[in-house]
Amino acid sequence: VSFTAPQYDFVNDMGWAAVILAAGYGSRLQKDIEADPSKQFENLLGQPKGLLPVGGVPLLDHWLRAFRASGGLVGPVIIVTNEFFHRQFTEWAVSRGLGRNAVVNDGTTSNDTRLGACADLQLALTERADVIGDRDVLVVAGDTLFFQDFSLRAFLDALPSERSGVVTYEIGDPQETKKRGIIEKDATGRATRLLEKPDPSETTSRSACPAFYAYRHSCKELITKFIAEKASEPLEAIDAPGRLLAWLIERTPVHAMPVSGRFDIGNLKQYRDTLAFYQQTLDADLDSLKGEGVVVARAYARAALVGNPSDGFGGKTLSLLVRNFHAEVKVRPTDHLVFVPHPEYDRDTEFANMGELLLSTELNGYYGGLRLLRATAKRFASLCERAHIPLEKNFTMSYDTNIPRMVGLSGSSAIITAAFRALLQFYGKPEEGGASGLLRRLGVHDYEMPQHVLDVEAHELGIVAGLQDRVIQWYGGAVHMDFKPSTPAANAYSPVPAELLPPLYLAFNTRLLGDSGKVHSPVRARFAEGDPVIVGGMHRLADMTDEALRSLQTMDYAKLSDLMDENFATRRSMYGDAAVGERNIEMIETARMHGLAAKFTGSGGACICLKRPQGEGAAPPPSSGAQGPPKPEAIAVAHPLELSDEEEAELKSVFAAKGFTFVRIAVDVDSSGGGRSPLRALKPIPGAEMRGAVLQID
Repeated sequence: VSFTAPQYDFVNDMGWAAVILAAGYGSRLQKDIEADPSKQFENLLGQPKGLLPVGGVPLLDHWLRAFRASGGLVGPVIIVTNEFFHRQFTEWAVSRGLGRNAVVNDGTTSNDTRLGACADLQLALTERADVIGDRDVLVVAGDTLFFQDFSLRAFLDALPSERSGVVTYEIGDPQETKKRGIIEKDATGRATRLLEKPDPSETTSRSACPAFYAYRHSCKELITKFIAEKASEPLEAIDAPGRLLAWLIERTPVHAMPVSGRFDIGNLKQYRDTLAFYQQTLDADLDSLKGEGVVVARAYARAALVGNPSDGFGGKTLSLLVRNFHAEVKVRPTDHLVFVPHPEYDRDTEFANMGELLLSTELNGYYGGLRLLRATAKRFASLCERAHIPLEKNFTMSYDTNIPRMVGLSGSSAIITAAFRALLQFYGKPEEGGASGLLRRLGVHDYEMPQHVLDVEAHELGIVAGLQDRVIQWYGGAVHMDFKPSTPAANAYSPVPAELLPPLYLAFNTRLLGDSGKVHSPVRARFAEGDPVIVGGMHRLADMTDEALRSLQTMDYAKLSDLMDENFATRRSMYGDAAVGERNIEMIETARMHGLAAKFTGSGGACICLKRPQGEGAAPPPSSGAQGPPKPEAIAVAHPLELSDEEEAELKSVFAAKGFTFVRIAVDVDSSGGGRSPLRALKPIPGAEMRGAVLQID
C-alpha cells in the first residue's frame, strides 16, 4: 500500500472552481481532546479540522483526490482560513502542488472575531476573482466528508445545466431534524425550501443537507447581495452556509441529489466515528500487512525549562517532553532495504514552480529527514557489527513529523531517536528480551543512548549539537541533567516527577520569512578564551537549574518564574540582540506583557511560558497537602497557575495576531518518577493506528 502526496495542475479555463471553507477554529473538538482522559488525540491539539488525519491522510486530501478524479471538471482550488491556521494550510497547499496563493487568509485570530462562512466565501470570490473567472463554484466545508461511494464526477455530470446543486442524505431518527438543515424538493428534484433545524412536525422531509454546494456562476452576484442585506444583522445570519442556501433557493433553481451519508467532524465523537469508518474500509486493502512485523516508534518535541544553553558548555539543564508534537518512524519487513522520502520534507529535486521552491525552502531548509534515517541505520548497523550481532532481515523505513520546523523544538533529534527505537524493536527477538534484550547484547546502557543519538548527527552528518535534546527524548518525562565533565554519565540524568510541574505553555513562530535570530555567534570561542561574561553566565545558568529543581520541589512558582526570566536575560546579555533575533524578543515581550514568565525552549523560535503567581509566593494546588509534591489529580482539577479558558483564548488571539502559535504543553506524565526504561515507548501501537500510519507514509 503506497501513498504519494498528490500533485494537482488545474489549468482548465471553464468547469468548476473549488472553494474549501476552513476558517473555523474547531473549538468544540479542541475542548473535547483536552478533556479526553485517554489522551489518545492530544497530538492533534492546535490542528485545523481540515488537516486531521483520516484514513492515513489529511482530510482535505480526500477532496483533492475527488477533484482530480473528476476528469478535469474541477479547476483551481482555493482554501479560506484564518490567521491562526494560515501557516499550516499554506504548508499543506504547497506540498500538494497548489501553491501558497491557493490559501486566502481572512485575518481573524479567534472564534469571537470570525467572519462567518458566508462572508469567507464572499472573500474567496473577491480575492481570487482573477483565478475563478467565469467558472461555476463548488463550495465544500473543510470538516465534511462523504461516504466513499460518493462520486463527484457522477454528481457534476448529472447536475442539470440550468440549476445549482446540493446533496442530501436521509436521516433515520425524526428528532435529528432538530440538528440539521432539512431540504424539501419537488418531483423533479428541485429544492423548494430549506428549513434550519426544524421540529419533525414542521415537515415530512427527512432529507438533511450537508455543507456541500455547487453554485452556478450566476449565483455570485446573488451571494454579494445576500452579504450586503445581512450586513447589519448578528454574525449568525452569515455564519452558517445553510442560511445562504435557503435564501438562494427562493431566487434561483437548486437541484438536490441523494448521497448515502456524510461525516461532519464537529466534536471528538464524530471524529472517532469517522476514523472507525475509514479504518473498516481500509482493512481489506491492508490484509497483507495486518500489523504483523510492522514497528511504529515515536519521539516527542522537547522544551528546556531552565539552564540552556549551558548544557553545551558543561552546565546543567532541566527539560521536559512536549507531547503536543512528535516524530514517528515506521519500519516493516521487505525484501530490500528501502528509505522512503517524505512527500513534503524530502522534495529536493522537483517542485511545481519557483514559488513552491521558495516556500518549501523557507519552511523546511535544504535538508529533509531522509538523511537522518539513513545515518541512524548506519550507526545502528555499526553497533551490531561491533557486537557480532547479525542483521538477518531487511526493511522499509519511513517517517512523519508534526514538530514545527526550525523553531528550537528538536525535530531532527526526535526523528533519530524514533528511528533508533524502531530498529531496536524491529531486530530485537522476543525470545531474547526484545528491544531491551538487544540493547543489552549491544553492550549499551540506557544512559549511553543519548550519546549514540548525538553521534548520528555529530559524527555521521557533521551537525553541531548537544546532549540535552537527546537525553529528554530518550528518557521522557522531565529530567534534570548535569553535564559537568566530572559527572559520570550514569549519574548525570535524574528524572523529575512530572506532577511537580505547574501548567506550562508554548509559543512559537509561525510567520514565514520571520527572523529567528543568528544562532551561530562567537560565544563558543569566547567561552574557550575564558571571557568572564560568557563563563560567568554559563555558570549562573547551571546554578539556576538546581534552584529551579528546588523551586519545583517546594512549589515556589514565583521563584521559578523569576528564574525563567533571568535565564532569558542572561542568554540575551551573552549573545546580544542581533543573535537572539527581533522576532524572538517580540515573542518573549508579548508573553511578559500578559503576565507570563518566558524563555527560549532551545536556540530560538519558541518559548516556554508560565503564568506568574499573584502576590507573594505561590499557593499550593488544592488538596495537595502542606508537605510533599501535589497529587496529580489535584493539579488536573485546578492549579492556581492554570489559565482559564477565557485567558487562554485571549492569549491565543494575542499571539496569533503577531504570527505566533500559543498552546498548553501536554506533559509526558507517564514517565514521571523515572522508574521505567525509556524503551517503554517501543510498545507496539494498536493495530488500527499502525495500519493507518503505514498507509500514510509508505
